[in-house]
Amino acid sequence: MSQPTTNRDALDQFERRLFDEVSIDEPWDLLEEFSTLERVSGSADEVTAADYICDRLHANGISYKRHEPELYISQPHNATIETIDREFEPGPVKTVSFSASTTVSGPVEYVGSAGGDLLDEDDDPREPYHDVGDLTGKIALTRAGSLSIRAVSTLSEKGAIGVIAIHEHDREPHNGIATPIWGGAPRYDEREKIPDVPIANVTDPDGETLKEWAESDEGLELELSTDLTTDWMECPVVVAEIEGEADPENDEFLLLHGHYDSWFVGITDNATGDAGLLEAARVFDEHSDELDRNLRVAWWPGHSTGRYAGSTWYADEFAQELAENCVAQVNMDSPGAKDATEYTDMSCWTPEAHELVGDAIDDVTGAPYEEHFPYRAGDYSFDNLGITGFFMLSSNIPAEIREERGYHPVGGCGGNSDAWHVSTDTLEKAGEDELLRDIRLYVVSVARVLNADVLPFDHARSAAKLREAVERYDAAAGDRFDFSPTLDRLDALEAEIEAFNEAAEAGDIDAETANDAITSLSRVLTRLYLVERGQFEQDPATGREPFPRFSVARKFEVVDGDEVGFVRTQLTREQNTVVGELERARSIVADATEGGV
Repeated sequence: MSQPTTNRDALDQFERRLFDEVSIDEPWDLLEEFSTLERVSGSADEVTAADYICDRLHANGISYKRHEPELYISQPHNATIETIDREFEPGPVKTVSFSASTTVSGPVEYVGSAGGDLLDEDDDPREPYHDVGDLTGKIALTRAGSLSIRAVSTLSEKGAIGVIAIHEHDREPHNGIATPIWGGAPRYDEREKIPDVPIANVTDPDGETLKEWAESDEGLELELSTDLTTDWMECPVVVAEIEGEADPENDEFLLLHGHYDSWFVGITDNATGDAGLLEAARVFDEHSDELDRNLRVAWWPGHSTGRYAGSTWYADEFAQELAENCVAQVNMDSPGAKDATEYTDMSCWTPEAHELVGDAIDDVTGAPYEEHFPYRAGDYSFDNLGITGFFMLSSNIPAEIREERGYHPVGGCGGNSDAWHVSTDTLEKAGEDELLRDIRLYVVSVARVLNADVLPFDHARSAAKLREAVERYDAAAGDRFDFSPTLDRLDALEAEIEAFNEAAEAGDIDAETANDAITSLSRVLTRLYLVERGQFEQDPATGREPFPRFSVARKFEVVDGDEVGFVRTQLTREQNTVVGELERARSIVADATEGGV
């Protein structure tokens, strides 16, 4: 496979040394070890994997902490479908994490598709299944798939006693999770949001058979059984801590992280990421005396069966420290998939990190790339804290190759739908050259943050992206709502940040003052761009749009009568909050600019 060529002239001497010292040896040893471990959270294999990571950190002389939190985990075991008065021998049937564990019987109604919530780019402002009637006593058959979080909730509210999701995969349905509760464990007063119906996933051929029978004159009745263990379970969290020695007084740190639990042996989701984290820790630890900032490298459990429970626990447990000192969080998930040569489909970052990430991709790989709005997915458990983020997923197999191979869209494994969340995500799905390249990309991009005199984050771009989002909502609202108080402040803020950037680059603002302002702006603008809830809360794990506080404006496209007033009232209150936050951002910039050197 042809690999892009590194632009070594664009790397400084330190970056070249890091680049050259990244090796495939330690990472591939981890892949071979993990290829024998089904690392479901709460299992013995997960503990064995944590032990291996700790052993390798110790062998390389890297300081680390191992935490043993209890996380709220849902382990799916089995699901069965038995048709009544029909012969049916299905292929694999799977339940999903946080399904109810029970047996129900009833008639089946096909309800179509409501999209996948997290990864679909669906512009329909209406509620899922808005055209589906009463489902009381029925089992809903849908093409919504394993990421159908809002779909399951809506079908249950309509009276469905169970849900069967048809997947695009012909051989094996993908494993998944159904709870909207980010971190698995809900607030005490939100426990009812966990699904209370059994959920099963079936292959595309089996789903087509069930659909045909359900829509026939005779109809279809079946029995659906699911078996799960949902409970508090002790799961190791491992965090390597590399102290930057070049500036011992600097408490700032970057958090580089990924999940080590898996469905099955999960080589490209996410053993390759675990291998990359280990190698990055090794290389940076060897050069700790040259680092201006500190680095934390974290391996999370509970990603797959706890809706990012491990990273959420860390965000909760170390919230104040993260809010005060974390300058960026970088997620390493699904790097090194075989034949992944681009960064066009799956990589994402917050707007202020665009130049940093784009330059690193150009310099290290020379590969094509595209910017994507960060999904409410991955282990982006630090959005509500307002921390700049870059990467979530990594490189991808080019779209034309995926099409030739008959792959359908998936959210990981470089786009390989024969690997993502199925039993065939095995060692041959990873590529040595691809993994080495991706680790080098992460190492160089992280180094550019750790050793930056002034943090390389441009919040003028954040303000511009926020304005673009508000302009779309303004177009949807028409004359029914006035967004000018927000738009006027965003225009002013963008100009003020551009002047701040020029002054910081010219040295007219000292680096410490500039960095404090840049991080403080992240706490305001990143939160406006990504979340609705409070700084120390978690937004739900459902689809989101840029500037989600204003996304209700899209309802103007489908509401009339009294409902128009309700939308307008909500937007008025949201805009009051937003205006206050934007004025706070302007004060941050003004104070830093006026303070000068």
